[in-house]
Amino acid sequence: MIPWRLQFSGIRDYGVEEMNLENEHDHVIITGPNGTGKSTISFCMGAVLRSSKVDIDGLKSQNLPVDQTWHAQIRFLFKNVGYSRIDAPLYIEFRLYCEQLPKQPIKLRYEIHDGDEIDQLELRQTYRSGDVNKNNYSAYKRELQFKYKIHPDLYYLIWYQQEVNQFAEMVPEERFRIFSEMHGIQKIQKDWETSLEVVKEAQESLAVTTNQQKAYEFNLSVARSAKDRYEANKKRLHENGYLYACMTYQLQIGAEQDQVKMEKYIEERELELDSLIHQQIENEERIALEKDKRKDLIQEQNQKQASRKQQLENLRMNEDRQAEVDTEVNLLQNELSELREAYQKLSYSEEETKEKWLQATEQAEQLRGRDKSLREKITSMNDEMESTRQKQADLKSAIKQWEENSRSAHDLLTRYTSSYKLTEEIALLDDSIQTKKEQLEEKNKQLRTSKKELEMLERNQIESPRQREAIRELKKQGIQAYSFRYFISMIDHVDLKKETLFDTIKYTVFYDGSTCQPVNDLYHVSLKKIIPDRSLTELPKWGLRMREGLSTEDQNKAARVLWWIERFFSKETPRIEHGWLVDQQGMRGAQEQDSYILSKKALENRKQNLEQQIDFLQKELELLKEKVTKENETYQIWNADVQKIKEAEAFLSTKAEQDYRIKQLEQYRILYQQLLEDKTRLEEESQNTWKESHRLSEEVKKLETDLQVYEKFSQQTERIERLQKLEQSLKELKNEIKGLRSSITTLNNELDDVQQHLRTNQRTIDELEDEGTQNKRSIKLISNQKQEKEEERIAMSKVAVGYKEELEELRQLIPDLVEKAATNKQADESKFELQNRQNQAKVEFFTAKNEKDIDPNAVENFYTLEKEVLRKKDELLAAKNLLEENEERAIQNEKRLETAITMQVQRIHLLFEQYMGLFQFEGQIKYEKTLDKKGRPVFKLFIYVRKEGHRGKVWDVSWKARGGRVGKGVSGGEESLSSLLFALSLLQNLENRASFIVMDEFDSALDENRKAKVFELYAEELQRKLIILSPKGHEDEYYNRFSKAFIVSHDPTELRSKVKGIKLNSAKNLV
Repeated sequence: MIPWRLQFSGIRDYGVEEMNLENEHDHVIITGPNGTGKSTISFCMGAVLRSSKVDIDGLKSQNLPVDQTWHAQIRFLFKNVGYSRIDAPLYIEFRLYCEQLPKQPIKLRYEIHDGDEIDQLELRQTYRSGDVNKNNYSAYKRELQFKYKIHPDLYYLIWYQQEVNQFAEMVPEERFRIFSEMHGIQKIQKDWETSLEVVKEAQESLAVTTNQQKAYEFNLSVARSAKDRYEANKKRLHENGYLYACMTYQLQIGAEQDQVKMEKYIEERELELDSLIHQQIENEERIALEKDKRKDLIQEQNQKQASRKQQLENLRMNEDRQAEVDTEVNLLQNELSELREAYQKLSYSEEETKEKWLQATEQAEQLRGRDKSLREKITSMNDEMESTRQKQADLKSAIKQWEENSRSAHDLLTRYTSSYKLTEEIALLDDSIQTKKEQLEEKNKQLRTSKKELEMLERNQIESPRQREAIRELKKQGIQAYSFRYFISMIDHVDLKKETLFDTIKYTVFYDGSTCQPVNDLYHVSLKKIIPDRSLTELPKWGLRMREGLSTEDQNKAARVLWWIERFFSKETPRIEHGWLVDQQGMRGAQEQDSYILSKKALENRKQNLEQQIDFLQKELELLKEKVTKENETYQIWNADVQKIKEAEAFLSTKAEQDYRIKQLEQYRILYQQLLEDKTRLEEESQNTWKESHRLSEEVKKLETDLQVYEKFSQQTERIERLQKLEQSLKELKNEIKGLRSSITTLNNELDDVQQHLRTNQRTIDELEDEGTQNKRSIKLISNQKQEKEEERIAMSKVAVGYKEELEELRQLIPDLVEKAATNKQADESKFELQNRQNQAKVEFFTAKNEKDIDPNAVENFYTLEKEVLRKKDELLAAKNLLEENEERAIQNEKRLETAITMQVQRIHLLFEQYMGLFQFEGQIKYEKTLDKKGRPVFKLFIYVRKEGHRGKVWDVSWKARGGRVGKGVSGGEESLSSLLFALSLLQNLENRASFIVMDEFDSALDENRKAKVFELYAEELQRKLIILSPKGHEDEYYNRFSKAFIVSHDPTELRSKVKGIKLNSAKNLV
């Protein structure tokens, strides 16, 4: 892309201007007096290419009337040829259109035109601010940078006024900033500074999180105390509230019960009072009746005394007659007394007695025969039961013995199923033992392999067997050899699977020599034959980086290896495609078996896996050994039990006989039970028969005695009849005497009664009078007791109401506890104890209720804070982990940055030293890193120069400018020279190779000799089209180095600037 033509109009005091910059290798000089507008031309170039260094408003003429619209346009035509040619038409033109209405902002429109004919260009795209299709200024800038490879700021295609010569006067910090931007180091630096900021933020975050954690833990302890106080308060409220409610409720119940008792007592007193009053009335009535009754009793006494006297006379006469009859009766009775006593005891008549005797005799004989038969049957049953019992005992013994033997047989069969099955299992067990022995051998082999690999990992010697063989062989040849992973490792955050890209080369052996004799088919690569075109520390695209901890010499070798690896991913052969190594002869796959050897994380994982695998294999070996031992023991036991199983099977074949014995035992048991029941029944029947027989025998004997009495009585009939008549007469006399005596006794009793009644009457009258007096006193006493109890009842009613109101108030506070207390069983305690407990509970309850600083949300707050503390702990751990990761990343970024800076500074230093040597100067480029007051890193880039052959120290070219003193430092020409050569070194070190460069005031401080020499050096080294802006006049020899010259002039009278072009060859002609 070569600048071919520049057209502009409406720019400052210029009219319509056109500058032909044709030809790829022609250099152009733009010259003219100061203030004529030379630099404005470079501003036009920067503006149309969207340079951030150009202020568009500065292109507007200051002489334009305020009310006039400003129109301007810039067209910059490029020819698509040269080193930076792109895939596009031959001609590409970039256009900028500016428009500013009065008092309005500037409107810009960028356009890109292209075509194969210079006068037939077509519009390719238009870019405006806020374009709906996103064709905005940013899109335009990206298009220039990525498609057209033009970026005046990034690639330093345009050096504006004073930018070249300012390198010497710049402060070292600014000089480093430009150096960093030109070589892309600012991105690495930004990454590092960002990582430092991230580390700082992580440290601050960790500190904040730690402080927050401490604060949360403190708050948690406070919350725990609040929770404990709340729970203790709640417990006291619950316990004392419940006790308070219980005691109050029981006191209320007690008061109500006392009230009921008092009411009952009052009712009883009222009834008692009513009764006493009624008694008093009745008592007075009874006194009057008793006095009337006394008069009647005295009259009755007199009558009874007269009647008694008459009856006493009659009694005397009857007693004399009784004495005569009684003498005769006694005589006869003495003679017949025994017979009469026996006769009087007879229960039946003589006929009835005979009939009953016959019946009893017959029944007794029948019962004696029945009893004898029953006893014979009982004896027979006893013999049969004994026989049955003996048979049962024999069967039980046989059954028990068979069951004991069958249990051991069943145990064997349960364990082994059958002898055939056991024989098969023995064969299978033998096979299993042999298999496990083979597994033991295989696991031992795996364990030895894993331990050997783990030992290599711990020594950090990750080499395949063929690598070790190759390195040993090269050592024998006297050649130092290295493995691939000695120099290279994977970047930490890269996916592990990316390592498979290098399976075809990662077992390569590098040797420090020109040639060697390979011992196997692994790659053998000479480090001396790897000549990189740039220094590398990592390949981010493929996730590789230089291994840490290498010496400086090994770092240089590692940089060569990285460059060697990068070549495999270019279009050249050999190259790596899809994990295969492809060259002109064919393609090949991985060098060794699939494994990860470059990633630190993968190796750590592999180490952990190996440790786990070794542990697992050791456990498996122990388990297998234990299983083999157990199976051997089982094999021996099973062999010994085969014969026992066969005997058990033969024994269990007699199960039918055992079933028959069990069936017989059941039959004998039923028979024995039946015999026992029959025997019991017969014994009961025999006992009843014996009792009945004995009773009848006694009855027969009594009846026989009665018959003998009847026989004797029939022989004394006449005398008995006389005795009976006398006895009858005596009986009548006795009855009469008895009646008289009874009547007299009655009269005596009646008289006694009358006298007693009189005494009783008098006593009753006295008692009634005393009772009346007592009743009056009792009525007064009970009335007083009733009044006192009524007053107590009223007071107790008030107490019960007070307890009830107290419970209702308490129900508003703790309804559940009050309801629970209402269902509680009444305690067996005294009223005094209940009141004491109530008062104590009440005080405790209201003390707890009125306790201050009790947070009802304390429990919820505590658990919320507890969760927050746990979350903060996780955050603290995460913050620590993040800080460690960020610190590690910052260290890596710092190493990358220092490596990049060191390499680029070293290259620039070599170039600068070489260029300064051409002018008999010694030159040095150095950098240093310091920290400012806030601890932020500050990079400084120093340019040191000294004339060759001079002694003393080298001078910092910016020292004089910054110090403001004279007499020390370098001269102005040396300043300008060092600045220009430093700029050339920067340009030479850029990877971008543009086809042109614009430089303003390139040679302002150089003498003629150095000016020409510097120009030649620039032209030779850069190999690109040079467009130089210079305010000075020059010799013809200097002008002849340019193909074209443009002279800028300004007419102050017309306020107009003009550009004239001159083609410079051997003669000067106007273009």
